[in-house]
Amino acid sequence: MRNGTDGAGPSFVPKRNEKGGTGMNPVKLTMQAFGSYRKKTTIDFTLLGEHPLFLITGATGGGKTTILDAMCFALYGRSTGGRRSWGEMRSLGAAPEEETLVEFIFSYRNTLYKWFRSRKWHISKRTKKQKEDDTCECFQQDEQGQWKLLQAGSDKALREQAEQLLGLTCEQFSQVAVLPQGDFLKLLLAKSVDKAKLLQTLFGTQKWEHLTRRVRDKAEQLKIEADKNVSSQNTILEGEQVKDRESLQAKCKKLQEGCEQVQKALAAAQKHLEDCSRAYDLASKAASNYDQRQRRKTEEEQALVKDKEAEQQAKNAQAQLPKAEDFRGQAAQLREEAAARESALAAARRLRALQKETDAVRKTIVQKQQILTKAEQDQQAAQEHRQAGNRFVDDLHRKETEKAALDEVIEREKRRDAAAVLAVYLRDGCACPVCGALEHPNPTQPPRELVQLQQQAASLLKEISKLPRANARVKELEQMQEAARSRAQQARDALAEQQRVLAEKEASQKEIVLQMQGSASCDQLEQTIRTLRQRAAGLEQQEQQLRRRAADAQSAAAAAHTALQTAQKESAASEDQYQKAIEAYRSQPNVMQGVPRPDDTVAAEQKNAAQRTVTQLAGEKGRAEESFQNAQRSCRQLQQLEEAGQNLGSRYAVARRLADMLSGRTAHKVPIQQFVLGIMLDDILSSANNLFSDLSGGRYRLLRWTGPVSGNAMAGLDLVVQDAASGGERDVATLSGGELFLASLSLAFGLSDVVQSYSGTVRLDSLFIDEGFGSLDQETLDTTMGALLRLQKTGRTIGIISHVTELQTVIKKQIIVEPLPDGSSSVRIEA
Repeated sequence: MRNGTDGAGPSFVPKRNEKGGTGMNPVKLTMQAFGSYRKKTTIDFTLLGEHPLFLITGATGGGKTTILDAMCFALYGRSTGGRRSWGEMRSLGAAPEEETLVEFIFSYRNTLYKWFRSRKWHISKRTKKQKEDDTCECFQQDEQGQWKLLQAGSDKALREQAEQLLGLTCEQFSQVAVLPQGDFLKLLLAKSVDKAKLLQTLFGTQKWEHLTRRVRDKAEQLKIEADKNVSSQNTILEGEQVKDRESLQAKCKKLQEGCEQVQKALAAAQKHLEDCSRAYDLASKAASNYDQRQRRKTEEEQALVKDKEAEQQAKNAQAQLPKAEDFRGQAAQLREEAAARESALAAARRLRALQKETDAVRKTIVQKQQILTKAEQDQQAAQEHRQAGNRFVDDLHRKETEKAALDEVIEREKRRDAAAVLAVYLRDGCACPVCGALEHPNPTQPPRELVQLQQQAASLLKEISKLPRANARVKELEQMQEAARSRAQQARDALAEQQRVLAEKEASQKEIVLQMQGSASCDQLEQTIRTLRQRAAGLEQQEQQLRRRAADAQSAAAAAHTALQTAQKESAASEDQYQKAIEAYRSQPNVMQGVPRPDDTVAAEQKNAAQRTVTQLAGEKGRAEESFQNAQRSCRQLQQLEEAGQNLGSRYAVARRLADMLSGRTAHKVPIQQFVLGIMLDDILSSANNLFSDLSGGRYRLLRWTGPVSGNAMAGLDLVVQDAASGGERDVATLSGGELFLASLSLAFGLSDVVQSYSGTVRLDSLFIDEGFGSLDQETLDTTMGALLRLQKTGRTIGIISHVTELQTVIKKQIIVEPLPDGSSSVRIEA
């Protein structure tokens, strides 16, 4: 059985989305330090025209496929196929400071988009290690031609934005936009299992494999649980040493009967223990009360002896009280005598204080006498200075009188010779008051007598000018004399006051001496008083000791009498308790009646023996009950395990059958994933055959073989080719090399169409075919180029990556990759 191009799949297979739209086309690509493009390189695809068929050519290894890697890297952060990342795509010869970047501008649904990624390196100031700075941004051009930021930040955010916009993952984009001929030849010739590996990633059908694995794992888990259940049942049976649940139930019944027998024996032993315990308690109580009665009698006797001794000690202490009264009277006499000595001591202390004060006054009188002597000397000196000043002032007044008489004589002389007087005042340069001349060559000379008189007058005037200062000085001297006189008077008054105080204190001393009448000194009096007081304190202490002893003896006698009364009461009470206890003990059967103190050791041994019997039976009862409960628990667990085991067996059988069906362990040997992929492969073949039939002149069609296969191989995805020339079907491996290329190229285009269809509204108008044209003869090459031109006319941009010379002649629009001397590459466009 084979499946062609019109087979319909089950309802759970994803359907094609036929909604179309303007597809994706590259506009501009910029690379720097990326792959072989070390320098900044820009490819402007608009120079190739609208929807062109162009060739990317150049030497092998020059960087042709890197152009496709850069487009994919800008969108997804990975090269085509998701195989290489930043570190692998960076140019090997790039300097550390050079930035690696890719920028891809493309049109999609009549809108321009720009994806930009870059990586820079810098040295961390803190760690001194090289660190990476990544920039990831994507933009959309608005109606005004401005770039509007869509997303920025992490590599993941930019990749998710591309997946959301295009509806394709990195792997799907690599298969849809880039058609590597070698990969599709592998897909064409691969067995079903290998085809499944190639297609499941592209179509995201891993969920069916995951479903199969989960069902298979669930079946294994159920088998493990079932085996564990059986093992648990066996463990319970082995632990209970039985063969099956019926035997275990019989064991439970037997154990229950044993528990009842032990319970009866334990009840009888407990009754016997109660009787023994009662007998022991009565014997123990009677013996204890007997011992208590004996102790109370002994305590009563001891208290009686102590009471008599305390009473005698109290009488002896009372006999010592008259001596305490004698001590008290002697102490009072000694304190009166000490008080009498206190008045003499006070007078002696006053006399000693007056003597110190008198000595201080005498010292003060000496100081005051010295002050008075100094003040009188200052007064005498001030008086002498004042008298000298008065004489000096009187002399200046006399000279003032002499100057007045001399001035009259000078005036008479001036009137007698006026010219000579005027000549005295002439100065060169000053006008003469008589003639007005400024020069005075021959002035009249004054008489000698006039000059001498004027000199005498000037000398007297100089002396007379001292008169104001002399008068002021005389006033100061008067004040100084008065101050000295005042100080002298104050000193006389202070001296007289101290002399008066000295006379008073000397009189007081004489009066105190007369009062003392030859008494001892202060030190002697103080020693006598201390001795008297010490003797009085000693007698008072002896008195207090005697009185305290009498009081203590009286208190001790009262306490001993009280203790005697208490001991008598306790002894009587103990006797009463003993009588009651011994009567209760003797009321029992089979006890000795005449014994005052029962022997409780025998009763204790009987009680202990009964207790041991009860303990032993209680242990047996506990063990029997534990065995019975364990057996019951094992019985319940075994029943639950059997019920759970039945449920697990049913579930495991269902899961095992479902796992076998999903895994392809059936007659058709088609796993669920390959079944789903087979339906998807039918869609691919339907699209691929449109081109393959055209390329082969209507001779060939690809079909999916769904018939049985031999051995354990999985089926469902094997391909055959239908040959119209022979009218039969044959293996695709029988095609020639050129025919295989046409078949794989058709398969690649079919796969591209189906992936876009399954991805929703996605449409990529640009396709890149990577190599594979070198194996074609001229006729096949011409046929292939004709088919590609027809595809290009439907609105697709088709880029062919190849170094084949014939293609360079046929395809005029070319992107030429050329090597540079430094090992990097450059790009040149020929449109």
